[in-house]
Amino acid sequence: MLVNDLEDISSKKQIKDKYDIPLKTQKFILQMCWAQHDGQWFLKSKKKFGIEKANNLNEKVIRSMGKIEARHILNSLGIRKGDTKSIPQLFKIFNTFMEVLIPKVMKFKFFTKSENEGVAIVDKCFIWKEVQKSKKEEEYICACNYRHKGWLEALDINGDIIPEKRISKGDDICKFHFKLS
Repeated sequence: MLVNDLEDISSKKQIKDKYDIPLKTQKFILQMCWAQHDGQWFLKSKKKFGIEKANNLNEKVIRSMGKIEARHILNSLGIRKGDTKSIPQLFKIFNTFMEVLIPKVMKFKFFTKSENEGVAIVDKCFIWKEVQKSKKEEEYICACNYRHKGWLEALDINGDIIPEKRISKGDDICKFHFKLS
């Protein structure tokens, strides 16, 4: 049957035309699709397994995805595990991760306090805005810190990331203290 199908179409004109979408727009679409995929995965997990298990699974999946996405970007940059030794180097890499992975609707900044300490600030979190639409925000545990931990693991960096403020807890910003060991 498949051979006959191929013979039937081999004499037909193949359509190769397509619409052009600027690379900047393609990137934004892919970033938003990934973020929305993450949200849909969480909602479906919550529905099937309950909120406690969904939050637990989300933490594990986001940490694992953080390692995977970091390895892809690090490979493209030629940065190997163990190469990064300081907060300024780490934050340059994190800025690159954010540029590649996170849509511009997220507003963030990284500040160096010393070679081994720094602070990350999130002024605007589009994920939290989406969570609020569900009217169940009290159930959600933000997993972004797990993504950061996955990034550190991909870089083979020992350190702590301490959330000091959280938009999801009613603060006006998210603030994370990074301390390398």
